[in-house]
Amino acid sequence: MESTAAVPGSARSSESASAQDSLLADVSKGLESLNRSVEAFVRPMESSLRHRPPPSGGWSVDSVLEHLCLAGELYLQAMTEALARSGAGRDRGHWRPTFAGRILAWSMVSTWRLRAPNVVVPGPVPRLDVLDEFLRLNASVDALLQSATDREWRRLRFASPLERRISLNFGDGSLIVLRHGERHYQQMARVARSLAG
Repeated sequence: MESTAAVPGSARSSESASAQDSLLADVSKGLESLNRSVEAFVRPMESSLRHRPPPSGGWSVDSVLEHLCLAGELYLQAMTEALARSGAGRDRGHWRPTFAGRILAWSMVSTWRLRAPNVVVPGPVPRLDVLDEFLRLNASVDALLQSATDREWRRLRFASPLERRISLNFGDGSLIVLRHGERHYQQMARVARSLAG
C-alpha cells in the first residue's frame, strides 16, 4: 500500500503510518470511491434496465447488488463478532494478510470466473432498496474499521463466512469486501453495456 498518512487520533498518529494504518486509509478511501461510482452509475438507470439480465444470461445489475449485499452482510457480521470477542489491544499495527486472505483478495482482481457460493446467490427478486442497502453496508464496514483502530488487526481472527475451514484476519476481511465490490462494479458496467448494445 502506498498511503503513508496516519489515522487521526490513533495511538501511532505522530509516527509514520504502520501497515495497518495504511490498509485502513486505503480501504476507507476505496469504499468511499466505490460508493460514489456505483451510485452515480446505478441511480440514474431506469428500473427496467436495472432488473433486466444481459442477453447472454446471468445476473441483472440489481441482482449483482443483491449478491454484494448478501456477501457483505456475512463479512460485516463475522468481523463485528471478531472485534467484540477479542481483547487484542494494538501493539504496533504490523498487519499482514493471511495466506488465504492474500489469495482471496487476489482472486477478486483476477480475470478468473468464480462460482458464487449458494448462500450469496441472489434470488429471482432483489430487495427493493438494494442500491441504498449496498451503500449503507459499505458505510457500516468503514465505520467498523474506524472503531477498531486501537486493536491489532492481524490478531482479530474469524472463520470465512463462506468457507468455515478458512481462517482470516480483520484486515483480510476489509480488503476482501472492497475488492469484491470493485470486481462486481465492473460486472455491472459490462451488463449495462450489453443491454445498450
